[in-house]
Amino acid sequence: MQAQNKQKILILYHFYKPDDVISARHFSDLAEGLVERGWDVTVLTSDRYCRDSKREIFPKIEKICGVKVIRMSRPGLDQGKNISRMANSAWISTKWLLKILFSGSYDAILLGTDPQMGYLICPLIKLFKRKTKIAMWAFDLYPEAIQTMEPLPLWIKALTRMVSPFAGLSYKSMDLIVDIGDCMRKRIEKYQSKAKVATLIPWAISEPGEIKEPDPEIRHKLFSNSKLTLLYSGTIGQAHTFTEFIELARELRRRKADISICFAGRGNRYSQLREMVTEEDTNITFAGFANERELPLRLTAADIHLISLREGWEGLVVPSKFFGSIAAGRPLIYAGTPDSAIKKWLNQYNIGLYLDSSNINIVADKLIELSDNPDKIKELQARTFETWQSNFAREQILDSFDLELGKMIGIYSEMEDADYIKRKISEISHYKVDPETFCEESQGYRLNNNAGIEADINSEQDQEKITKR
Repeated sequence: MQAQNKQKILILYHFYKPDDVISARHFSDLAEGLVERGWDVTVLTSDRYCRDSKREIFPKIEKICGVKVIRMSRPGLDQGKNISRMANSAWISTKWLLKILFSGSYDAILLGTDPQMGYLICPLIKLFKRKTKIAMWAFDLYPEAIQTMEPLPLWIKALTRMVSPFAGLSYKSMDLIVDIGDCMRKRIEKYQSKAKVATLIPWAISEPGEIKEPDPEIRHKLFSNSKLTLLYSGTIGQAHTFTEFIELARELRRRKADISICFAGRGNRYSQLREMVTEEDTNITFAGFANERELPLRLTAADIHLISLREGWEGLVVPSKFFGSIAAGRPLIYAGTPDSAIKKWLNQYNIGLYLDSSNINIVADKLIELSDNPDKIKELQARTFETWQSNFAREQILDSFDLELGKMIGIYSEMEDADYIKRKISEISHYKVDPETFCEESQGYRLNNNAGIEADINSEQDQEKITKR
C-alpha cells in the first residue's frame, strides 16, 4: 500500500537535544518517535542550555534523527531568577509566534509548558492559522506553579493574577490538551476548554530490558556496605520535600539498622538539604548529578528509591523520578501530599510505601524487615518492573501520542474500536529500514524519508479501519 504525504507537525519547547534536562529528553524522544511513525517533524527551540544559560548551542539549524531542529536566539539570562526566567519566556515565545505567522502551514502544532506561560501565544496562532490544530502536553501548569512557590514577591503574585484570564482564553483555543494525571486534569477543567483531553505519562529516560543487579563499585561508592539502600536521584527543587526522609534516616540510625540513604542530584533546594544534615547523620550520603550514560548504573545501585512532592504541588509538575525508578525495577517510598497520582499508583500497583511525619516508625519497621529478607526485596522489585512494562513503557506512550494527534487532525476516525487502531499502529511501526537511516543519537531507527510506510493490510476491512498517511 503506497504511503500518502506525511502529516506536518511543529513542536515548540524551550530546550532540546543536546540539553540533558529531563523534559528536553522527553520532547526529543517524542519528536523522534513521531518521525518513526511517519510524521514530518520540525522543532522550534532556543539556543541556550537550561542549567547554563550563558552557553549557546550550535548549529542553529540541523537535522537530528529525521527531526528538523531550529534554534531561535535568546538572551543568556539566568533561568534560576524569577524576573530573568519570565523575560526569557516572553522573548522566545514572541520569536516563535513571529516565526509561525510568517512561515508555511502545519497540520498540527504541539506545545510544551516551558517556557512558562508560552502557551499564551495560542489564541494568536489560532487567529491567523485557523486550519492548524493546536495541542499542548502539560508537564507543569502556569501560572499555578508560580503562585505556589515560596517566597514569592508581591509583584509576581499580582502579575500571575493578571495572566489568569488569558490562560483561560489560551486553553479554549486548543484542540487537544494532554495532561499527566487526574490531579492536573481537575485543575485544567476549571478553564472550561472544549478541547479533547488525554492522559499520557512521560516515560523513563533509561529503559532497561530487565532488572539489573547493582554494580558493586557504584553501590559501595554511594552506600558503603549497607545491607539495604535507599536513593533519591534527581532534582531537589521548589516542588520537593525532604524533611521526612531525614527523619526516617535518623530513626533508622537510632535503631542501629544497617540501612543508608543517598541524595544524588541538583536543584535550587539541594544546598538547603545539605545544611540540614549533621555529622551525626552517618547513614546519609550525597552524590552529584548523573549524566545520561551514568544514570542507569546509578538507579540500579539502590534497592529502593525515594520520591517526594510538597503539599499544594499536586497536578502542577511532572513526577519524572517515578517513571525512571519503576523502569529500573525499583520500588518507591513516597513523601508528600496524599492526593497525588504517585500515591494512587503506589497503592494501585502495590509497589512501595507512603511516608509522612505520622508513620515514620511504621515505615522504619517495614524497611528493617525488608533488610532481613532479600527475597522480599526481589519480589517487590519484580512487581515494580512488571508494572512499568505493562503500563508506562515509552513505545506504548508514543503509540498513544500518534493516535491522539492523528485523531485531532482527522487522519484517524473517532471510532469505538480505538484499541484496534492502537494495535495496528504498533504493527506498522516496525518498518523496513535502510542501514543509512540508523540514528546514532537515539540508538534506534528512523524512517527513510523516501520509503514511506510499508505494512501488510490484508483485508478491505483493515483498509477501511486504518487511514494511512
